[in-house]
Amino acid sequence: MEEALRYVLAYASDISEWMVLKKELLKYLPASARKVFSTRHPVTKEQSLNDFERKVIEYWKGLTGVELYLGKR
Repeated sequence: MEEALRYVLAYASDISEWMVLKKELLKYLPASARKVFSTRHPVTKEQSLNDFERKVIEYWKGLTGVELYLGKR
């Protein structure tokens, strides 16, 4: 995952929204690695974070100093 985050960082260091980063990571990662990401709630369609995604967000913050947000600001 660190490699994928560094790859995205190389061309998109200004990302501040979780869903934008997640989409970029999903483009880069093979299908077998995508299963660790959460999916939308089937009824409300809202996003929620799982433990893995929280760790990714913390790692991104360590790399960039930017705290990603989920949803509307």
